[in-house]
Amino acid sequence: MKKVLTGIKGILIGLWVLLALITTLLLLSYNKYHVSEVGSKSIFVIDNERLEPDFNKNDIVITKKVAENKYKVGDYAFFYLDNPEDAVYINYGTITRIDEIDHAEDAFYFGKDSVSYGRLIGPASEAKVIRGWGLVLRVLESKWGFMFFIIFPTIFAVVYEIYSIVEELKSSKDNEKD
Repeated sequence: MKKVLTGIKGILIGLWVLLALITTLLLLSYNKYHVSEVGSKSIFVIDNERLEPDFNKNDIVITKKVAENKYKVGDYAFFYLDNPEDAVYINYGTITRIDEIDHAEDAFYFGKDSVSYGRLIGPASEAKVIRGWGLVLRVLESKWGFMFFIIFPTIFAVVYEIYSIVEELKSSKDNEKD
């Protein structure tokens, strides 16, 4: 029974370490739009219902950015779009026109909105969706969530290990005296 509990404890600690490493990697790879970019892949959470029915609120989307010449009129793509309050939103739409510009980034039109290649996140055809887990990721990536689920358990584990080492040293000294 003790071996089973030790095995379960090891698995839980391993899963927690994996979760901590993944969350830290995603936070460290934030771009200026607060989207995690790992290599050519962008990872973000759908935070509203405007993209339904294709994507639901709290879906995690992982998409790969492709070369400018791979985009075609009629493709669905994710892109950054500013609003008047200087906030940046992730949008999703159909490319209606592409203006090729020599020695500069092409202009991609989504209806009346124009964005440069640098503001494209990636095509929807390259997207992988993890349904419903976005809320968990958003909590873990928040300041308070990271503190309570990653930092505090790490501090607790380190203090516990130090305590265990001190107790072991005391125990070995007591055994040497006897």
